[in-house]
Amino acid sequence: MQTFKDIYRYRFVLSALVAKELKAEYRSMALGFLWSLLNPLVMLAVLSFVLVWFFRGNWNAPSLVVVGLVPYNFFSYCLSGCSSSIIGNSTLVKHVSFPRQILPVAMILNHLVHFAIQSTLIVSVLAVFGPAEGASVLTPNLLWLVPVFTLHLGLCVGVGLLVAALNVVYRDTRYIIESSLQVLFWLSPVLYSARDAFSASQKAWVHYVYYGYYMNPLSGVLSSYRAILYYGTAPNLLILAMTLVSTLIVGAIGVRAFWVHERQFADLIQ
Repeated sequence: MQTFKDIYRYRFVLSALVAKELKAEYRSMALGFLWSLLNPLVMLAVLSFVLVWFFRGNWNAPSLVVVGLVPYNFFSYCLSGCSSSIIGNSTLVKHVSFPRQILPVAMILNHLVHFAIQSTLIVSVLAVFGPAEGASVLTPNLLWLVPVFTLHLGLCVGVGLLVAALNVVYRDTRYIIESSLQVLFWLSPVLYSARDAFSASQKAWVHYVYYGYYMNPLSGVLSSYRAILYYGTAPNLLILAMTLVSTLIVGAIGVRAFWVHERQFADLIQ
């Protein structure tokens, strides 16, 4: 709780850091924030082509992909940004007294702006290609987006604090994160629907693999987004509960690791 109290007390510093990051990122760019749509748009086109052309996916494959791709990108960008958030602000860390956890949180809020912009891509793709056959997205199940997004954001904060602290102590953490994110992309249900993949098999052990798979909290988050936005249903409550437990564990580890190493930051940063 102390972490959240410190963030609230220094909210003006937090807002200034977010504004600084956004201005630095888009300075002298003619298209401004529209550039944040370019990467997911290109990835969406490539992945949809692969899914339809090589794997005989349905014509609304872009809808299946986009509801997983945009949330995954938010998580990926947060981890990459948080890993260098402390070292990238070494002057502030060494000379100004403030809660250091504000730096990775500011990076997450910066990418939250991009996530909001990229979410318009989800709306546009669903409007053009439609959800799953026979599904309707405009139902009360959309209210489930609030708890799912809360889990999503909490997971980003927990893992973000962890990698931010570890990268100060172990400088090769950033490279491990970059490699891990490439593997995680394929292990998480971005290009495919985990529900369909596992239900296609009738073997008994697949049932246990199916639920054990969701101990990766990101898989639970992405599948919940897909259930709401593509299938028009409520997310699986068991999977959501498992995701909550995993996120709380990861968050506790992240906060603890940050507190343990925070006092060393000024000495370790050169």
